[in-house]
Amino acid sequence: MKAFRFPLQRVLDWRKLQLRSEEERLGALQQKLGALFQREKALTAAQSRAEAAVLGLHAIPGSDLRALVEFRARNQGDHKALKVTRTQCESQIAEQRKRLLKARKDCRILEKLKEDRHRAWSLLGDREVEDMAAESYISNWLRSNSE
Repeated sequence: MKAFRFPLQRVLDWRKLQLRSEEERLGALQQKLGALFQREKALTAAQSRAEAAVLGLHAIPGSDLRALVEFRARNQGDHKALKVTRTQCESQIAEQRKRLLKARKDCRILEKLKEDRHRAWSLLGDREVEDMAAESYISNWLRSNSE
């Protein structure tokens, strides 16, 4: 009996490669989102430190107060920009998850087909062995009866 060969193996290999690629893209987007969250936390912490430093003074000079107001305004602008970027990143992650699920589904379909084909090939092999055993038994039986 010849060895099992799945005719769509190259397609399955390509689908697996595509699946790994989609997983890596999702991982990269999730890392980017994590970095955006870290940046937002850093901005919030910097603003809190600046406010605490200025408000902790006994006498607050006007220039320090003006610098704090400008820093707060710039910080809020940075927060808004980060929020927009984060929202875009979250939508990209949602789209990437859809692509990943489709790639998984495509890969699973081919793997299931391969399993089914292998099971059928195995059954044919078992039948072939049974036929050979039956022929051998009949041959031996005929030989022993003819003697």
